[in-house]
Amino acid sequence: MTKSLQFAVRGMLLGGLAMVASQANAQLKVGTNPTKVEKSAILELESDKQGLLLPRIADTSAMTNLNPPNGMIIFLTKAGQEGLYVRDNYTWSRLQKGGQSWDILGNALDATKNPFVGSTNNVPFVLKGNNVEGLRIDNGNVTVSNGITIKNLQNDAAAVNGMMVDPTTGVVSWRQFGTAAFVDAFGINGDKTPDFNLEVPTGAPYKFVAPSAGHLQLSIPNQTGDGTTTAGLLTLADWQKFNANAQYLVVANFNNTSSQYGIVIDSTSIPGNKRFYLTAADANNPGGVSIANQTFAGEKTFMDKITAQAGLDVTNGDGNFSNNVTVTKNVTVNGDLTANGNATIVKDVTLPGIQTSTDANDNTVLILDGANKVVKKALPASAFTPVTYDKAHTGTDLDVQYDGTANKVTVSVPYAGYGGQTVVGGLVSNVKQPIFGQKDFDSTISVKTNALVGATGVPTSTLQVQGSVSMAIKEVTSSYTLTVNDYTVVVKSAAIANVTLPSAASVPGRIYVIKKAPSGGANNIDNEVDVKTSGADNIEGGNVYPIYNDWTFITVQSNGVDTWYIIKK
Repeated sequence: MTKSLQFAVRGMLLGGLAMVASQANAQLKVGTNPTKVEKSAILELESDKQGLLLPRIADTSAMTNLNPPNGMIIFLTKAGQEGLYVRDNYTWSRLQKGGQSWDILGNALDATKNPFVGSTNNVPFVLKGNNVEGLRIDNGNVTVSNGITIKNLQNDAAAVNGMMVDPTTGVVSWRQFGTAAFVDAFGINGDKTPDFNLEVPTGAPYKFVAPSAGHLQLSIPNQTGDGTTTAGLLTLADWQKFNANAQYLVVANFNNTSSQYGIVIDSTSIPGNKRFYLTAADANNPGGVSIANQTFAGEKTFMDKITAQAGLDVTNGDGNFSNNVTVTKNVTVNGDLTANGNATIVKDVTLPGIQTSTDANDNTVLILDGANKVVKKALPASAFTPVTYDKAHTGTDLDVQYDGTANKVTVSVPYAGYGGQTVVGGLVSNVKQPIFGQKDFDSTISVKTNALVGATGVPTSTLQVQGSVSMAIKEVTSSYTLTVNDYTVVVKSAAIANVTLPSAASVPGRIYVIKKAPSGGANNIDNEVDVKTSGADNIEGGNVYPIYNDWTFITVQSNGVDTWYIIKK
């Protein structure tokens, strides 16, 4: 496509966008900096990250059947034909990227023009892949930044020349080698595998000796045990000495049979080997403690705490404790239990022998005093007569009734609204409930969930109005400061006028509509209406939003902190 046609297409594109804005009968700013409006533009697009996105069409067949007019622009996504197309002379023409551009699918070159890819000024030519530099051409020198891979190289067995690369500078040069460099230099046990390696552990006495008959030899000494040879091979004679004198010491399982020794060593289990094991202690023999039942003789003294998880039985003799005894679980005493000092029990106490009194005059009870000590106290007979309470919602006002026979107190509070006008006052329930009489609220009223106005029933939205809605509207002819009673403000001013918003923090969520109307004559874009913020507030990044054209409006809403957001314009 010629450059003149490209300019024409661009003009048609901008003209079409301008027609869209003009049909909106308003000046339109889309993108960033919404408060900075170009006075001379009917439609303005501004962004540093986004662009104008045209329709993307995979195939033009269906669109062509609709007879699209000249001037229509699309982006074709069809494989191999991707690009920007314009409808010209009732055919689709592709906009080229440039007369000298390279196509990733190849170019038809003209040899007479000496085509090339590169730079013509003092700037290196760089090739990148995945945004990483791979090759650079600078003043005729070629530099490869990363590894270079050459595939399908031919093997020339007769060649004696090779390439060398300096690891510091990366410079590639060539060098001629002797034929010996291409054959095996040595072999080990006849193995000439090129990647065969011999290594000597650090600090070991093993060492390589001078080649003999073309082979590399590894010398390993014998271990003689003279104290000077740190490592070496073990001879057969030395191994036989170890084998003849070797003994195994085996630890056997615990034996519950008692023994006068407590520990037994024998060789009856494994012939030729030693075995030792512990035997269990009993009333006459020492030994170890097993998991079976055992009887121990002799007095035992434990210096620290004794914990008996399954209980502690004293069957013969007295259980004498010279210090405090703390019981954290149940205690069963078959005989008498006498505590000369204080007894502290931190767990449950069970008294299965307590008898129930049948004497009506037995009014003495055991209670805890302020120090958590058990004391006895006599209570009146009425304290042992249970009193019950009941509730009701009958009657027309609050009522309390006592039934002496049943010893029951009934508190009755009616529900407000139930019973009609006869109910003097009552409770507000959490179910559907009619409320009579006009109610005036002098301050704020809040509805947590949904509200229905103009009818009865269940609302389907947070606020449902069954009927008309009235919002405040005001016309002004000069500058004006918005108040709590304003919603829509129409400015008809013959000069520049300011409309000042209240503090965003003082009116969270509030919405204002500001519209510019003619003051009596034709549209005068010089008599702008400037919507301004208060203090340090902003309107999406700015503090002034100008309205130039008549019949243009802006709807803003407070975020409750410091910003008025543009909801509609």
